[in-house]
Amino acid sequence: MGNDGYGDKPPGDDRQPNLNDSYLFAANRPVIDDRVVAVYDKSSYAQDTAVAGPDVAGTPDAGETLELLLRSDFDARARLEAAWKLGKIQSTAAVQSLVRALREGDECAQVCAATALVSVGVPVIAPLIDALQDPNVEVRRKVIWVLWRVGARQAVEPLITCLRDEDRKVRGYAAWALGRLGDTRAIQPLIAALDDDHEKVRWDAAIALEKFGEQAIPALMEALADERLQVRVGAANALGWLMDARAIRSLAAALKDESAPVRQRAAFALGWIRDTQAVDALVTALGDESDEVRMQAAAALGWIRDNRAIEPLARLIEDENEWTRYAAIEALTDMRAVAPLKHALDSTHSRVQEAAQHALQQLLKLEMV
Repeated sequence: MGNDGYGDKPPGDDRQPNLNDSYLFAANRPVIDDRVVAVYDKSSYAQDTAVAGPDVAGTPDAGETLELLLRSDFDARARLEAAWKLGKIQSTAAVQSLVRALREGDECAQVCAATALVSVGVPVIAPLIDALQDPNVEVRRKVIWVLWRVGARQAVEPLITCLRDEDRKVRGYAAWALGRLGDTRAIQPLIAALDDDHEKVRWDAAIALEKFGEQAIPALMEALADERLQVRVGAANALGWLMDARAIRSLAAALKDESAPVRQRAAFALGWIRDTQAVDALVTALGDESDEVRMQAAAALGWIRDNRAIEPLARLIEDENEWTRYAAIEALTDMRAVAPLKHALDSTHSRVQEAAQHALQQLLKLEMV
């Protein structure tokens, strides 16, 4: 969460708190409770007492003491215990304590508070929606995780607003959360997010749209004609992951898009759907001017494994692009097309000969199994 890398998971999943930096909570008034004093006492006896903490049964007034424990520089185990007990109290004051720790505490306190807030459920939704406006980006990221775990559909509109947050991780987490919540109000905003400036956010939005299943298919097919390039690319990806044959006609039309990246992703999607209705369109795409499109179309035909593609793929073995030649050989191997692979042994390209020889050896092993 403090990591600048973008591949990290939404906050609170499996991270270890960082206790290297000291953080002491300053009480606003004199503290006389021995359990609070124990927070600042580093002796073994005092630590054991503080970890045990106040019993939450029938003692909502323990909230202040627990908040002090949670926001101290104390042992992570004690802080997690304090957060858990605050969550068990579930009074308004206890919830406020957890939200304050989430907004004002250090990294460890924020993670502990976020985990506890999930257990509280519905009562935390309103203050957390307010916290989505917090200037601290780490707070906004953790709040999104809690809202998803709670299943807060009341947060859908605020999360949609987060798709325009200045922080790319907040935008990505919001997309991820909206996909998990599954509210159809998010479909069009997520399609718009396919045009985000950051590649990872665009990817997260496409994955989120896939989570909606068949509900998203009409909007995604329409998005294949969007004027924005990245929207068309993302829509093709999502339709491929959905693997629904209803999208074949729209994806086949996208194989004629003016942009090669769109044509490539459309070929990928058609292959991923694995329906023979796409064979003719993909065979035509084997003659595309783009190396990447020809290569992806060959791979897609290998996934579908329709014999109508064998001859066109055999011709592609002599393609001008080396990687396209390899894709054709791999597709023919998937289809167990021995004859064209044997013919490839006489290719003018030595590497094609080697690849064909290897493919035939692999097929021989499969026959012997």
